[in-house]
Amino acid sequence: MTAFQLSCWTLLLLLAVSGLSVEDRAIVRILQRAEPSLKHVTILKRLPVSDQLNLVLAIGRPWGGDDVPSEGFGWSDIVRLGLFLQDRANPSRVYQLAIKPGLGEDCFARIERITGRELVVSGRGEKGPIYDNQKFIFDLRAKALVAHFSYTPFQVSQVLQSPQGPQFVMSDTQQLLLVETGAGNPDLRVVPKEQARLKLSRIPMEEFFADWANRLYRTPVLPPVDPPAFGLRKRFRLVKEQNKDGFESQIVMEKTGSKESKYPLPQSELKTWQLARQDDIANGIPADQPLISEEIGPHQLEGNRLWFGKTFYNGEGRTGVGGFGYFDAATRSYRLYSPPEIHRWSVSAIRVEPDFIWLGLYHFGEYGGDPADLFLRWDRKTEEVRRFNVRSFIGQISRHHDALYLSGFDGIDVLRGDEVQSYFVDRTAGGRYQIVPRGEGTAR
Repeated sequence: MTAFQLSCWTLLLLLAVSGLSVEDRAIVRILQRAEPSLKHVTILKRLPVSDQLNLVLAIGRPWGGDDVPSEGFGWSDIVRLGLFLQDRANPSRVYQLAIKPGLGEDCFARIERITGRELVVSGRGEKGPIYDNQKFIFDLRAKALVAHFSYTPFQVSQVLQSPQGPQFVMSDTQQLLLVETGAGNPDLRVVPKEQARLKLSRIPMEEFFADWANRLYRTPVLPPVDPPAFGLRKRFRLVKEQNKDGFESQIVMEKTGSKESKYPLPQSELKTWQLARQDDIANGIPADQPLISEEIGPHQLEGNRLWFGKTFYNGEGRTGVGGFGYFDAATRSYRLYSPPEIHRWSVSAIRVEPDFIWLGLYHFGEYGGDPADLFLRWDRKTEEVRRFNVRSFIGQISRHHDALYLSGFDGIDVLRGDEVQSYFVDRTAGGRYQIVPRGEGTAR
């Protein structure tokens, strides 16, 4: 680099820093001093953790561009995550706790939990790989990092029902934990190993070696989800067959003696799709020839009606319109609903109750499923929709008294009234597992 180029580079850095607050400039200088290649620094979080100190989380990148959202950010191996304590009365007094590179080339990270003594960050790759959670523990009095370690995240594999409420079998691809609601206590807790051993020993397991990860996985065998026969004389059943694209899909079939009648799911009409999926048209799917391929997804029986949520592959030219409804065995017909809030999404889970239909949503794309971060309640009388923001990919919906438990691939969300609290399994420095709330915990 020539002297002229160096001068220009220095001027650009000064201009970039000059528009920041005094507090932010102090953090930026430390990050860029530690890693001169970081051209763009964003403050992700500033959390008061004592009467004197703020905890500051920042991300430094070797390229410019728009600021990143505080809850999610790219954390590749050329990006640096900085964790600092900063004196509120004297912002130039900054204590560096950690500056760490990212987890992989395509890692998208998320803050799972941040408190006055710890930070937990998760990571997911663009094509589906899940990275180990990164945990930082620090001491406010010593103003120093105490520990930094990683652990494999847990996901809900099965939900078991008990009189005391649902129990969640959780797996990290090597071991199982049992999580339950405490007796008379709405909070979740990890059941001690000795108490959970008998129940977990009854869970059938399977092993497979993943070449891409070069490791052996031990995971629970998923229980069957096919509903029993329904309708008049139990003639109707949900069966699997190949669809027009050559993939296995579900279809309602009626069998009377040796005679079989099939009732395929009606597909969205062209005009309906054009009005509902302007987003897909803007992304290049031909407005006059979309490849619509909608299927019956998660389902639940209610008398002679098979309720279900629609799923559809939304990628590589294929599309659909989100919705839900039921097949009525008495009339041999479908009744479908598609409020605007669901147009873009497939349904990952459904729960049918007398007053409401509850729906978990996700995007079924090229690299698997991405959660919509939305949970819907549909009023069966008024057909009004209520949206709730969630953090987990919802795979199953369970009720216990006044609470709905939304089992996710990366945790459990609990809905009580209009409030959602998200939980995940965390590990202590001593190796003990606990289930804790996501988000900002107790700061002081």
